[in-house]
Amino acid sequence: MTGSTDDPATGGPCRSDPTRTPNRPDDPQAAGPSPGGEHRSARPMVRLMRLLATGLNQDPSGENAVAVRLFRTLDATLDLLKAGPLRRRLVRRSGQTRWPLAPGDYRIGDPAGAVAVCTLSSRELIRPLAALPGVAIAGRLMTVNLGIERMVTNIAGNPAIRVLVLCGADSPVFHTAQGVRALLENGVGPDRRIIAARGHLPVLGNLPVERIERFRRQVVLVDATGVTDIAALVRSVADAVVRAAALPPLAAASESDGERAEPAFKRISSGGHREPIGYDPKGFFLITLDRPAGEILCRHYLKDNTPAHEIRSRSGERILLGLLRAELVSQLGHAGYLGAELAKAETALRLGLDYEQDRRLIAPSDGAPTTDHRHPRRRDPR
Repeated sequence: MTGSTDDPATGGPCRSDPTRTPNRPDDPQAAGPSPGGEHRSARPMVRLMRLLATGLNQDPSGENAVAVRLFRTLDATLDLLKAGPLRRRLVRRSGQTRWPLAPGDYRIGDPAGAVAVCTLSSRELIRPLAALPGVAIAGRLMTVNLGIERMVTNIAGNPAIRVLVLCGADSPVFHTAQGVRALLENGVGPDRRIIAARGHLPVLGNLPVERIERFRRQVVLVDATGVTDIAALVRSVADAVVRAAALPPLAAASESDGERAEPAFKRISSGGHREPIGYDPKGFFLITLDRPAGEILCRHYLKDNTPAHEIRSRSGERILLGLLRAELVSQLGHAGYLGAELAKAETALRLGLDYEQDRRLIAPSDGAPTTDHRHPRRRDPR
């Protein structure tokens, strides 16, 4: 059943009944791939699942909530150790500098480099320019508000950067290049609106004025707006590196510069608890790929397994919007699950990966199967 339970191995929703024993030995669906096709990293987890499934007591229906709770706890612990709050705390305590400070569509080159490259809307320029000597970061810029805020935050957070190269195709709608030039030339007004910027809502409301002014003092602009030829940009970046070397060093930001101020987001924990059994009264969905047609196929069944509806598209988003429009989903958790699953199906369709509902996707390597079998589980009896 879709959207009514949490996957005990991944922490996400799955179609399986959460109280059923994961990977029962007598379940052929849960047995996973043959030893020849199974990833080496999957074997310890599979063995552990089988051991717990056979060693823990089950109720007469074959269900085992204890095993599921153990897997949920294990998954949450692994997430905490790998990329959760614990890692962030350890980095802060060690005194390491975290940079870049803000997320975005960019690539890091040499963090000690003196040049930052803004490719405006030309995403294809990011990778080759980030690899050039002396480039600390290269990324694109799409808006004159939140986009410029992230750019300012990352550049001002690295005192080694002294030159900003502006290149690539500018947006005729958002006028981002003009917004950057206006910021460096004119600064912001009392309401932190970029003076004389033409783009939509050019307000840097989430940045302290001290950080904006530091950015303006820090960088010299090399304006190559409209240039997309790599050879020409290589020369521009090389000239920028020489120019940066002639500039006096810049001191690191201090507390008074407002560099450590962060947007006022309230942090909440990921994950949550669901009722063990709570099927959507509207029914459930089976998602597959129709490779010859190049489409995602989503079929809706009623609770008694009666076929009800079918929807096809190359876009997972369009399928989800169609299901919501037809009022075939009544639970928020179910809708969230379907969104994630349809996005995974679309990714597999576009990249030529194997797709199986409720299993993770992995990149193919060494002839291994592209569907991740590290977490085999009992399939939905419906």
